[in-house]
Amino acid sequence: MRHGGARRQPEQLLELWDFEGCPYCRKVREALSELDLDWVCHPAARGSGHRRDTPDWGGRKSYPHLVDPNTGVSMKESEAILDYLHDTYGAGRPHSHRLTARLDTVGSIVASAIRPRGLRTRYGDRMQPRERLVLYQSEGCPYCRKVRERLSELDLAFEVRNVPYRGRRRPELRERGGKAQVPYFVDPNTGAEMYESDDIVAYLDAVYAK
Repeated sequence: MRHGGARRQPEQLLELWDFEGCPYCRKVREALSELDLDWVCHPAARGSGHRRDTPDWGGRKSYPHLVDPNTGVSMKESEAILDYLHDTYGAGRPHSHRLTARLDTVGSIVASAIRPRGLRTRYGDRMQPRERLVLYQSEGCPYCRKVRERLSELDLAFEVRNVPYRGRRRPELRERGGKAQVPYFVDPNTGAEMYESDDIVAYLDAVYAK
């Protein structure tokens, strides 16, 4: 995945309603990582309370759905969202991306079908933690995906701090945890901070799978 970096960073975090097994959501997450943009994930797996909170579009909810509080934009449809992100926070969507859009969708469908996790939750009526959980991650990292899947299954909203190769967050992560490795998880409610996907999943189960 090419990481060009954002032309500018938004003052307020972008918000995305999505779910892990959705190939169109995956394409949007890839663009957010490519543009080195932080965002808030509202995981909307089947049974999720976040589905009720998803912005309504003409009486119909669909995923992915992006809200940009910096511009007032609220929009669905992955291709429209990709155009918006690259035009607003990048240097415009590369022409090559448009030519390969269908092929990219097929690849995303295959990747999502291979590991169909994060599609459903049993915690749809849960209260969210007082302070939002934070995940330093890169979309293409399979270990980060394991953590996102469990967060989705537990119906926990979280802040995504993307750490692509040469991303702006890498020095911050190295200073905070000692190395620029992902995933890195922060729970400001308990003070817990940790690397390693298996340790993070075990922590989530111990603290939030109740």
